[in-house]
Amino acid sequence: MTQKLLTTFLVFGLIASTGLYAAPAPQDNTIVSGPGYEKGQQSQKVLTFAMPQGWAKDEKAAKQFGVHTVLVPSGEKLDSADKVITIAFQKKDAAKQGLEDLKSFFRDDLKNTLAQFPDAQFARWQPSKLDPDKIAYVSLEMYGKQKDKPSPQHFLILDSGDGYFSVSLTVGTRKDLQLPIYDEFFNSLELKGAR
Repeated sequence: MTQKLLTTFLVFGLIASTGLYAAPAPQDNTIVSGPGYEKGQQSQKVLTFAMPQGWAKDEKAAKQFGVHTVLVPSGEKLDSADKVITIAFQKKDAAKQGLEDLKSFFRDDLKNTLAQFPDAQFARWQPSKLDPDKIAYVSLEMYGKQKDKPSPQHFLILDSGDGYFSVSLTVGTRKDLQLPIYDEFFNSLELKGAR
C-alpha cells in the first residue's frame, strides 16, 4: 500500500484559506482549494519547464481543480500518486490584500499555512541554478513534525509581472526532495513573453 500525501499546493497562498492542498482520503489524494483561490486564471506570460524524466501531465486533475499543470510519474494519476508537482497561477490585484506584490503574497501564504498546520516546519531552500536576478521568486522547503503533516515539499513562487506562478513538489520523505531530478526541474523554470 502506498503512503498517501498530505500536500500543500501553492496557488494563492501555500495552503489553508487561500491555497490548495491535498488532503488524504481513505483511497486517494484530493486537492482542496481555499476560498481565496480563483480557478483557471492565466498569465499573459508562459511558464516553461523541462518535464522530469518518467513523468507526465495529469490533464484531468489540472482541469478538475482549475490549476495550470499537475505532473505525476508516468502511468499514475493524482489520486494515487506518491509524488506530485503542481503549478498554479493567481493574478495580481492591488485591491486585494496578499495579491499586491510577491512579498505580500508570500507573507500571506506563510500565515495561512501556519494557521492550517501550526506544527509545519520550514527550511531554507532554493534551486541550485535558478538566478533570482533574472527571475523574481521566493522558495522554501516545508515538512511536518509528525509524519504526513504536511508531507515534505519544495515550493517556489514566481512573479510573472501580472501574477504569481506557484510551483510545488510534494514527496514521501525529505530525503526524496534532494534527488537531482527535482533540482533539474526547478532550475529549468523560465518565463517567456506574452501568449
